[in-house]
Amino acid sequence: MNPYNMMIKLGRAVLDNGLKVEDHLQEVFNYFSVMSDLMEGESVEEFFTVFPPIKRYVDDGSWNYDSSLKRKSNLGKTFTRESFQHLLMTSCYENKFLCALGLSFMRCISELYKRENNRSLMEEWAIQNDITVYEKRNGDFLPKLYLVK
Repeated sequence: MNPYNMMIKLGRAVLDNGLKVEDHLQEVFNYFSVMSDLMEGESVEEFFTVFPPIKRYVDDGSWNYDSSLKRKSNLGKTFTRESFQHLLMTSCYENKFLCALGLSFMRCISELYKRENNRSLMEEWAIQNDITVYEKRNGDFLPKLYLVK
């Protein structure tokens, strides 16, 4: 299997065919797992040849061409499973297929975590950092109540 074809197929399924990650969580997660395994050891240079950075030179604090080149150089010569997943979740908003992949991967992880732990990753982070989580109840925003087991 070619991981680049897998990326484009899933990106198109999400963008063009309206694939809802939430309806196919385990399948999408498994797809990402296989894709990540296949990307391990693949050339970073080849990846950026297939998905070149968009030449956006405005430095407004978000991404631009220079920050993309810096990210590319920080990755090294080949991908690891973790570096590929990190790239998808943090740096692929330039390419519409990769953006869809990164968002799908994060939604998939978040929803699987929520189903297993009865709270989202964001809620978990807020609680660990002593930040009150609010929810809308009876038309008001009130601190969220959790069932203690």
